[in-house]
Amino acid sequence: MAPAAVEPPGRPLPLGPTRLFPLLRIRGIVAAAEPHAAADQIRRATLQWLERRAGKLPPEAWGFGPFGVDHGGSAAEVARAETAGGELWAARLRYPDEVHAGRVWRTELTLARGEAELRFGLKLDLAAREESPLVEISVPRIARFVVGRLGLRAGASLPALVPRRCADGRALAEHLRHPERILPAIVFSFVEGEEQPWSGLVQPKRLAERLAGIAEVHLLPVGASFQLSDSLTKRWGCYLGAVRVYRAPFRPEVDGWARHPLFLPDRIRSFERDTGTSLPMHLSMLVARDSLGPSRPELEVPTFARVQALARDLRLRAAREQGQTTEQLLALAEEEIRELEQRLEEQEREYETRRGELELLLDEAEREREEALGELRAARVRIATLEERLRTARDDPDRDVPPLASHADIGDWAERHLAGRLVLLPRAIRDAKDGLFEDPALVGRALLYLAGPYRRMRLSGGEDARRANAEGLAGLGLENSSVGGDLELYADRFRVDWRGQKRLLDQHVKKGNARDPRRCLRIYYFWDEAEQIVVVGSLPGHIRTGAT
Repeated sequence: MAPAAVEPPGRPLPLGPTRLFPLLRIRGIVAAAEPHAAADQIRRATLQWLERRAGKLPPEAWGFGPFGVDHGGSAAEVARAETAGGELWAARLRYPDEVHAGRVWRTELTLARGEAELRFGLKLDLAAREESPLVEISVPRIARFVVGRLGLRAGASLPALVPRRCADGRALAEHLRHPERILPAIVFSFVEGEEQPWSGLVQPKRLAERLAGIAEVHLLPVGASFQLSDSLTKRWGCYLGAVRVYRAPFRPEVDGWARHPLFLPDRIRSFERDTGTSLPMHLSMLVARDSLGPSRPELEVPTFARVQALARDLRLRAAREQGQTTEQLLALAEEEIRELEQRLEEQEREYETRRGELELLLDEAEREREEALGELRAARVRIATLEERLRTARDDPDRDVPPLASHADIGDWAERHLAGRLVLLPRAIRDAKDGLFEDPALVGRALLYLAGPYRRMRLSGGEDARRANAEGLAGLGLENSSVGGDLELYADRFRVDWRGQKRLLDQHVKKGNARDPRRCLRIYYFWDEAEQIVVVGSLPGHIRTGAT
């Protein structure tokens, strides 16, 4: 079944080139004990589905062989190829939209059958002349057949035609955090016996059926919702009638809040009025877009064009071995050229569309980054306030930090004692393990200085903070200054990756000179104003340049 059209019919045919809009992708392993029998079931159901859409199929179709038919604009094709890994069987259906002139739906289905498993893949695309066609996403009928009748696995995700009612919020939290979960999870929280904010606006059962294969849908009663919040923290919870999308992967320690959108009751009630889009459509478009991204290699299947090309290559090889005539070989070659031209045209259309989608994704990522940075800045302010209270209560909050015993321990030591104040980049940890400086305890005290007095001076800038910074340096016998001329001459040696950007290690803490690396300490760093944190990129010796 095609996605339901949501634009008013009767509009004139748009002008301009036809573009291909990828809508959704399904990839998974059919949960059946007998791959061969399951493949036959799916093929029979697929052929029946094709016949309903494209008209009567030829006799060879029911033997699961290759064919092609075109009945007044609706076309159906099947390609089949035997490979060393098993059998490939692919079907493609194209048919015009019944309401919107100029729109053509295209669905591709591929089965990859091996000895022990059957992989299933499906692509739904729309060819249209419109700039941005608005459709209500719904997986094709054949996908619902596979999910409902045979079952489909995608990593730790188990798609279903109906929502899963959660009795244990802790178990749901564990599932959401599972690194093998592939599909986004839409969670509807509710209170028993009360009308839910989403009632009448979105039906979880209908949504689960429409998105079977590209999303999970969960129902979360109030008791389990508290367990979920306890397991994930309140920030990542979903309760009292809210709806939340947990995209995959879910990494609560590092993800920004906007990546896993939460729809609170007030927002649910006003969503369509505020955005012009219904909540079910918004949820469907969100998870469908996620399905277009890369998947796990063990779930991928060849496209219809690839299966068709493999079958053609096998026919051509067999024709040569059988000594067929030049005319017969030429006909096969001309068939290949036609298919390649068609594939190139489709790829060009898809490229233009995906380029536009990429620009939208980049804009969204930038918005998420700004939101996450805003949250981080607020958190840094709270942390700084608590640190100041702690410092007021105790002269030295780092007094009980154990000394750094070895350069090899510096990564774990810094994470345990400096987190939230100073970051050691992977390059610094690697450099430290090869460092010749003979006093790792002094390296640790220097890092505590950067995370303590120096950072407080950067945050407050007051006279007391500047004096404490100077006293901290003097007590350790260190200097803290800009890198100087080497930075201009050898900038590439001082450049590091940080949060997707290139930054220069323009400051360093130092002691001793370069003649004896055992007594020469250099800690290269920069100050990140946005995150209010010290970022160390190299230590404990000189960054090698032409001058050192």
